[in-house]
Amino acid sequence: MTDVQPRTDAAAPTAPDALAGASVALVRQWLAEAETYPVDGSAKQLAGVLADPKGLAFAVGFVDGVVRPEDLGVAARKLRAIAPDAPGFLPAALRGLVRLGGGMAPGLPGVVVPIARRVLRNMVGHLIVDATDAKLGPAIAKIKQDGIRLNVNLLGEAVLGEREAARRLAGTHALLSRADVDYVSIKVSSTVHPHSPWAFDHAVDDIVGQLRPLFERAAASTPKKFINLDMEEYKDLDLTIAVFTKLLDEPQFTDLEAGIVLQAYLPDALAAMQHLQEWSAARRARGGADIKVRLVKGANLPMEQVEASVHGWPLATWHTKQDSDTNYKRVLDWALTPERIANVRVGVAGHNLFDVAHAWLLAGERGVRNGIEFEMLLGMAQGQAAAVKKTVGSLLLYTPVVHPGEFDVAIAYLIRRLEEGASQDNFMSAVFSLASSPTLFAREEARFRDSLAPLALPGGLDAPAPHRVADRYAAVDRPVPGHFENTPDSDPSVGAVRAWGAAITERIATSTLGVAAVREARITSATTLESALQRVRAAGTTWGSWSGAARGAVLHAVGDALEANRAALIEVMASETGKTIDQADPEVSEAIDFAHFYGELAASLDTVDGASFTPAALTLVTPPWNFPVAIPAGST
Repeated sequence: MTDVQPRTDAAAPTAPDALAGASVALVRQWLAEAETYPVDGSAKQLAGVLADPKGLAFAVGFVDGVVRPEDLGVAARKLRAIAPDAPGFLPAALRGLVRLGGGMAPGLPGVVVPIARRVLRNMVGHLIVDATDAKLGPAIAKIKQDGIRLNVNLLGEAVLGEREAARRLAGTHALLSRADVDYVSIKVSSTVHPHSPWAFDHAVDDIVGQLRPLFERAAASTPKKFINLDMEEYKDLDLTIAVFTKLLDEPQFTDLEAGIVLQAYLPDALAAMQHLQEWSAARRARGGADIKVRLVKGANLPMEQVEASVHGWPLATWHTKQDSDTNYKRVLDWALTPERIANVRVGVAGHNLFDVAHAWLLAGERGVRNGIEFEMLLGMAQGQAAAVKKTVGSLLLYTPVVHPGEFDVAIAYLIRRLEEGASQDNFMSAVFSLASSPTLFAREEARFRDSLAPLALPGGLDAPAPHRVADRYAAVDRPVPGHFENTPDSDPSVGAVRAWGAAITERIATSTLGVAAVREARITSATTLESALQRVRAAGTTWGSWSGAARGAVLHAVGDALEANRAALIEVMASETGKTIDQADPEVSEAIDFAHFYGELAASLDTVDGASFTPAALTLVTPPWNFPVAIPAGST
């Protein structure tokens, strides 16, 4: 969380690894008990996907090539292509049907492809619930048992406009209005059309306005219902927290308990928890209800890696799985004290039995089990979930629901679950074999103990600093003579950068920056124009006499000057042409790149055998109004 400073905290009454042995013993107990529960057929097939070397590739190929295409002919040809590689986890009869269907699909796509898709839906039916009224009620009644509650999340297409946002929000309203639904999750990115990250305060106000009726519905219910604000991307962390706190600060929600998710694979997680704790304590002091933080490991790593790579920004997440696991326990260690649990209850979300056992034992030792809730995914490792429930008393199941006509939108969720499970770094890759494989158990036990070890080091329980910072060159080298590097844009997910942008925005309406320079440069007579042209021609001759390295050095200096004046250039672009920061900032980066890139090319001219530089006597650049910086820089 970029606008909250991490701080140290020494209030940890238990050594982080003191309960390690007891946690391992409890995991062994749960695994033994899990073996006594029947295994659902679909769950068994899912386990096969995770264990088979070809499983994930086949599943992804099937989903992308057979389920997603609108053209049945395209889907049929893909089915024929992948059918010969039907993996061994499928029963022999089903493997035979896949191969038979693959052979018949191109000739009968309208028959074979729908059947193949139906098979997949049946296979994942224990993971995703049909959202139609006729199916949802019976499904909820079947899943709910003594000590089982559901956190219902409506899946849907990526929100690209107001209409889809309104439809998604209406769907969540419909869920919350049901008598058999008392707990829902929704992402802020699902409630409004895409917003400019530079318009942070405006986005917060807009989202609060859209979510307020949903929270009013929850508050008006008897008993009150629960809304959890979810998030996936790092760029939404500060936004989600701001929306959450602003909503619950409204007087009508004083006594409404609600929740928010934090992702432990972000170094920012503990600082965010500390901020929420401080805010909730103040709210409680005013007579308000407590809140709940749902702590997850995080499941959006590929997108975070793409975001960092494309922009040249630091990776927002930890770089190793062990660091993420350590941070998960760091946050729990800080949060699980009586005075903090009174303000912020904790949802321990995940299937890693070692983490669940450690959290349960730690909460017991500190006397805060009344403020902790254990959460798992619907349909995943059901025997283990049942064994955990028997010990802890209750479970909250994260329950995704989707309308049949939009089943393809559940694909991203399914693939994420499969990728998580197939990764050898992930506990889920061993989840179905832990009881029978001493090797896998030893591997996971070692990972568990290794993740605890850093917490015992000096400063190990302190809140880590965020990876994403205001320094544009935190993740890449600065361009210098001899080395070109694309200039990263400013990162609006960082609070200090947003404040920098807001200061520019405040100056735009009354800005006179650049007016004097334009006035001084204006030529109003032919004599003055001719004199200027003569000076330019003479300067061009001098410029041409320099070595390529010398010219390159000047261009690199120009690039540095453009970077130093980024804010001024954005201000002038905005005030004179109406360019917004999200458009103007990348344009400055492009101009900087031109200067440094051409500086490198200029220096290389010295090594061209027999070449000599003959500069143009005079160049006139007439840029369009909508690219007032980058095009002049690139054309000069």
